[in-house]
Amino acid sequence: MNTWWGYKHTDGSLQAKRYFDDQSIKDAYLSPFVARVVGVFEANSREEALAYIAKQTSDDIDTIEI
Repeated sequence: MNTWWGYKHTDGSLQAKRYFDDQSIKDAYLSPFVARVVGVFEANSREEALAYIAKQTSDDIDTIEI
């Protein structure tokens, strides 16, 4: 099993990243392009990590501009 973290981009896409240290997560919090950060978790694959991130961010409300 590997350690991951991820985020939801402001365009709605999900990003799964392997975790090595806290610096990348800190950078993500400061980025104007990151809507939500999902902290460190365990997953067997990138696909499993993306599914976890999707579940953790599923309550996010996407704003549609008219």
